[in-house]
Amino acid sequence: MKQNLIVFLIIAGVLFFVAGTYWFLKPNYSYTGELRILKTFELPESLKEVSGISHIDDSKLACIQDEKGSIYIYDLNLESVTREIQFGPRGDYEAIRIIDSTAYVMDSSGQLFRIENFELESRIVEVFQTEFSKKHNIESFDINKTTGEILTIPKENNLLTTRDRFLIYELDPTTFDTKEDYFINLSYRDPIFEVDASWFMETNFFPSELTIHPTTQEIYILDSKTPRILILEPDGSPKKMHLLDPEKFQQPEGLSFDSKGRIYISNEEGDFQKQNIQLIEFK
Repeated sequence: MKQNLIVFLIIAGVLFFVAGTYWFLKPNYSYTGELRILKTFELPESLKEVSGISHIDDSKLACIQDEKGSIYIYDLNLESVTREIQFGPRGDYEAIRIIDSTAYVMDSSGQLFRIENFELESRIVEVFQTEFSKKHNIESFDINKTTGEILTIPKENNLLTTRDRFLIYELDPTTFDTKEDYFINLSYRDPIFEVDASWFMETNFFPSELTIHPTTQEIYILDSKTPRILILEPDGSPKKMHLLDPEKFQQPEGLSFDSKGRIYISNEEGDFQKQNIQLIEFK
């Protein structure tokens, strides 16, 4: 009996210590109250590692997942995948954009796949290698439908020797070469990046998606490590940072707007939720 009491006291002490440590070290911030989840679409097992989404129209999304060279068509009305379109071999595919009948897919090594007439059997697939490689870990890009400019941002390392700058690169829309001038060049000391750092929070920003708003031309950038959305003005100047609750946005990897400017965020499977797409709004 005495031995059981000692074991109980030891376990209780450990739990008390862990709880106290978390309470003392947890991030001192509240999640953005301006954001509301309007609807959650649970995704099938084939999209457990959904890594990018892009609207085909207001009722259909093109989705990709990390490992398979396929585009999955998800019908928002039916709430199901209606088609799988293979375009390439197994790989590490991270971002997708649909422009009319052409799909553009980027993998983590900076390879850009252009799939013309992607929904037809007669589709044409071309592959372009950008200046980036696996060490840069590309997870995001977007094409401005008005200007044609292509913006991308490395997740891990930029093309410089240090990682103390937040850089968005612009690619030539014909050759996909990196232009000499950066679209934006910010310091991580900029006030927009200020957070109350702790063991539970990254101090740098790790972009998992970059998307241009269809009407305002503002640039929305997701961070999947510390779930948040950075919003930049059309010229690249910082506007707002929204901190996301990690229990509701366990690993946000994809972001897309429909024609009305409504925001859809995709999340890979995590500890709190299955893989999903969430329709959100800012109050």
